[in-house]
Amino acid sequence: MSKVNDIKNKMRSQKTISPTFALNEEVGNEENKEEINVPRKEEKKIERKRVSFDLRTDLHKELKMQSLLQERNIYILIEEALEKYLDELK
Repeated sequence: MSKVNDIKNKMRSQKTISPTFALNEEVGNEENKEEINVPRKEEKKIERKRVSFDLRTDLHKELKMQSLLQERNIYILIEEALEKYLDELK
């Protein structure tokens, strides 16, 4: 084998876990697998607008961790928090 192939094989054998990999990896028991993978009908119908804003790094880290733990997208967590806050204002 060539040196390049040796390096490629070594890189492939190393386990690195990216956020994308962690989100795609199955967690929990097999019984709940069907419930987790079922897409929500309401999510397909909702029209969304891309926004950009600054957020404190500590809040962003906590949001990412909750997203991983709950196996949900960050934007859904933000939408739910905003809906709850706006409902409290009414």
